[in-house]
Amino acid sequence: MFSTNESCPCMIVLPTPLIFNGNHCFMSQPSIGKIRRDLVLVSFLSLFCELMIIRWLATEIRIFAYFKNLPLMAAFLGLGLGFLWTHRQKDWMKTSGICLLFLSGILIFALALHFTFLTFVDPFKFMLFGVGKTSVASTSLDLFNTLKSLLIMFGTFVLATLVFVGFGQKTGQLFEKLKPLEAYSWNVFGALLGTVIFSVLCWFNCSPGIWLIVMGVGLLSMFPKQPANYALILLGALYIFWLAPFISRAYYGDSYVETIWSPYYRIDLTREKADEKAVGKKNLYFGYTVYINYDNFQQILDCTPENLAKMPPVVAETMRLSFERPYHIFDKTPEDVLILGAANGTDPAAALRCGVKSVDGVEIDPGIVKIGRTLHPEKPYDNEKVKLYVMDARTFLRTTKKKYDLILFAYVDSHAAFSSLSSLRMDNYLFTRESLTDAAHCLKKDGVIVITFLSMADWLWQKHAKALAAATGMTPLGFCVNNGNVDVGTLISGPGIVGHTPNVQGLPPRNVDLNVDTPISTDDWPFLFLPKHEIPTVYMIPIFVVLAFGFALVIPQMKEGRKEILNWQMFLMGMGFMLLEVRAMSALSLLFGSTWIVNSTVISGVMVVILIANFVATKLSGKHLYAIATMLILTLLGTTFCSLSNLAELGSLSGQTLGTVIFLSPMVFASVMFALLFKDTKSPSTALAFNITGGLIGVCLEYFSMLTGMQALGFIAIAIYGSVALLNLSRGKSIPKQAEPAQNTD
Repeated sequence: MFSTNESCPCMIVLPTPLIFNGNHCFMSQPSIGKIRRDLVLVSFLSLFCELMIIRWLATEIRIFAYFKNLPLMAAFLGLGLGFLWTHRQKDWMKTSGICLLFLSGILIFALALHFTFLTFVDPFKFMLFGVGKTSVASTSLDLFNTLKSLLIMFGTFVLATLVFVGFGQKTGQLFEKLKPLEAYSWNVFGALLGTVIFSVLCWFNCSPGIWLIVMGVGLLSMFPKQPANYALILLGALYIFWLAPFISRAYYGDSYVETIWSPYYRIDLTREKADEKAVGKKNLYFGYTVYINYDNFQQILDCTPENLAKMPPVVAETMRLSFERPYHIFDKTPEDVLILGAANGTDPAAALRCGVKSVDGVEIDPGIVKIGRTLHPEKPYDNEKVKLYVMDARTFLRTTKKKYDLILFAYVDSHAAFSSLSSLRMDNYLFTRESLTDAAHCLKKDGVIVITFLSMADWLWQKHAKALAAATGMTPLGFCVNNGNVDVGTLISGPGIVGHTPNVQGLPPRNVDLNVDTPISTDDWPFLFLPKHEIPTVYMIPIFVVLAFGFALVIPQMKEGRKEILNWQMFLMGMGFMLLEVRAMSALSLLFGSTWIVNSTVISGVMVVILIANFVATKLSGKHLYAIATMLILTLLGTTFCSLSNLAELGSLSGQTLGTVIFLSPMVFASVMFALLFKDTKSPSTALAFNITGGLIGVCLEYFSMLTGMQALGFIAIAIYGSVALLNLSRGKSIPKQAEPAQNTD
């Protein structure tokens, strides 16, 4: 989820504390122009900084990848406090630059500080890849480590919050000098620039060093006398040319090759040297190891005849079978194969060695594909038999017309959330019943689906097995082997298993019991790594601490306004818009694909929606509130009962267009509704203090989807906005039309 824009219902990554005290200042044209430029710049910097911190923090301190709402709440709270402190003498922009410098230093040296693998729970119990200990035997952490981890997380949260206080304060000061809706529109425009530029940098695989330089240059253009801004530029340059390679070589040793910052991950590449005792020779290499956010994730095995000939026969056979087993399941070699999670090309290379005539590979990360193209010894992506699609696998399954003998889900385990709006992981929607049903429809009459995955808990095995059975209509065949650290599971199902005994070449069978209570993942409840419908305590501990901290800061500001009904309307709308964003992002990602390009486009689309709402609000008055509220509730009902499967059946263009209209329409009406209410407030700062507090709660309401499913968020949003309309009735009057003072223009 995004952090909030305190001046509207849109909990979006915008620094928009809104205030208009009625004392409009008439300035010379150059002064007005400078205010607008400064507002665009500070809005750009705030949005860019938020995206940077969310991405970087989740990479360097891995636990934040699974608590993505925490850095978002930090940005939300910091911007809100900055607004509340607009009139304080202390210049918080100086503090923001210094805090960003310190936070960047912590992230750069997180490995040395032992912060990277920080955790306060058993990571195997909650499927937190890349955090904590990696031994299955670790079932608990002692009290000291738990408290230390929570304290470090909280300290990082506070530091991230302080980064945004200055942005909020500066934005509030600039908002006072312009008409509210005009100021807000310039603010949204600046945030839109921040989204676009950060996305462009991701496209070009830019590292945090570039991000720091952009922030430093932007801050320097506004505040040239602050040393911290120069230090940010210097730190960024040092990171690029010295710190990043130095730290990586110190951590990985002489085997380190390179680091790539893809749009999704930090990818580190090392040479994998063969153990001299195991192979009986020196200077032999298995290939390369690919680390995703510091976690050993993939291998590029060198199975060329020349390299295998150097290895002992047993080692060579193990290397070969590691990825060739799926293609030897039955006596006949499959002709057409689809590999979901083709990654660096090791699976396509194995398929080619086995004689497969046609291989379609789907991989979402262009950074991993780049590594495969340049470094894989067998060059599978240069083979004419292989077609590579860099896209979302779910979208490919829904749109392809081709039929396959074998569809392989090749260890598709995500290490990242699927967007800045959600705590869902990117692979969650790939293993739902609906997704596997799409895969089953892509099979030939004797085709099979093979799922390979890390089976770290019995309930995860059961979820995969039940979902695959529901999709294919038959009980899967199960096999499992321990690789020394964790069980590796293989499930096979499809019409091709009828009357055949699979050849799994030594894999021990494992029982598949479909009569268990473990719920399967669906598009409405896509939480692959939850054993049941619940909100785990592990999520509630840090959220509760953060809420308590936030409430302690803002409640004193709310005392004078608690008798004003309008402020409670602001509170509710702060909660509601967060749910609209989460619902829209999950739905549109299913329709268009869970890629970073889609996510950036949706974020930008939300900003465009707000601009449209600002324009509409200028043409309406408070008397239109009930009509807007009615349209909002009707469109929310539309999103709640809308079937994404039915939209997909309309075809790509028609379904995506209609889905976009359906799921973005509530945001338009909610934004207009907020603007109409805000015009009637007597104390903007008090009203927005309530809005901020409601937004903090709204951030946490996403977790209810773990208990109820995604569609239920729509019903919660309906209740919230219905309450806003009912409270308006209790105010005993319609919102009067409020004229805004005239303003000079350029």
